[in-house]
Amino acid sequence: MQTIPPQGYTKVGFGTDLHRLTSGKAIVLGGVAIPCAYSMVAVSDGDVLLHAIIDALLGAFGLGDIGEHFPASAVEPGSPSGPMLEQVCSLIREKGAELVNVDCVIDCETIRLAEWKGSIRQNVADLLQLDQSRVNVKAKTAEGLGPVGMGEAISAQAVVLVSFPEG
Repeated sequence: MQTIPPQGYTKVGFGTDLHRLTSGKAIVLGGVAIPCAYSMVAVSDGDVLLHAIIDALLGAFGLGDIGEHFPASAVEPGSPSGPMLEQVCSLIREKGAELVNVDCVIDCETIRLAEWKGSIRQNVADLLQLDQSRVNVKAKTAEGLGPVGMGEAISAQAVVLVSFPEG
């Protein structure tokens, strides 16, 4: 079986993350602070969206998950997730790959995200150094089901398409 991919190919990566909510003053999604009566229970800023994107990018390369590259013991409490995403993007560029697009879903019952989606989308595009047209952010509820639906957690999923050059 040939293990070398064909020249000029694409790969898909998928990532997901979930964090519990607690009382607080803001949550961070896509690097955007959203004032509310909650905060995430997490080692870092708890940005489930950026964590899902990081996992998706690492998955496209077969490089494990966020915990392998950024173990809890090496993350400063409350630290922003943007620099972690930028570090993973640098890895992509070093390998000569190009991020084609990102499609994301945030599942949140307790906070209406409609007014924040544009800011989140733009910030994610900026972090990824992509045109905003190549980033999509959707917000959903869980219709009262499970930890997200009961207002106990927020989750996010992301899928990425990465293009690898010929040669």
